Amino acid sequence: MRRLTRSLTTLAAAAALTATGTAAAVPASAGPSTPASAAPASVASTATATAAARPLSMAATLGTLAPSAQVNLIGDNYPAKWRNIPQDSVVDDWNMYNRECVSWAAFTIDRHGESASNYGDAKYWDDNARKHGYRVDNTPTPGSIAQTDAGRYGHVAIVDSVHGSTVTVEDYNWNGDGHYLVHDLTKSDFRYLHFYN
Repeated sequence: MRRLTRSLTTLAAAAALTATGTAAAVPASAGPSTPASAAPASVASTATATAAARPLSMAATLGTLAPSAQVNLIGDNYPAKWRNIPQDSVVDDWNMYNRECVSWAAFTIDRHGESASNYGDAKYWDDNARKHGYRVDNTPTPGSIAQTDAGRYGHVAIVDSVHGSTVTVEDYNWNGDGHYLVHDLTKSDFRYLHFYN
């Protein structure tokens, strides 16, 4: 139902933009984060943990740590066809809304020959990964997927590197703004899904 509501709201916002030349506000209930009518922002390929957190975002729930000095970035290689348009305005090849953490993670997993297609909200990813025979544990490794059920939808991120009690991750939508970010997480706040490592 949420997908239908967001789709209809996005369609209404697009119609208002076409008719008036002005973007219409989309109610917060239309999606988990930014309005579908928000203008896309140019995202630097090395965005870091400096943006302000939106209410109800994972950053507001768990906080944000600056990235470690030792990172091996994947970089923002998310396809422009999903990155350069308003968040939640299209569904990607894995049946996820664009510029969400799940879309970024599914894209990265697919690049390694595995699939998280139709895994749904991030809070379900650990259960779905187990059902499909992937290892889920408390041991982060570079390339594993950090996953939590915290917040309304949960969150997933790609582990870049491990540093004692923290992990450096790359993700989308940590601050609730649909952007790429590199930051550290407290290792014990997440479980780790091993699709290809």
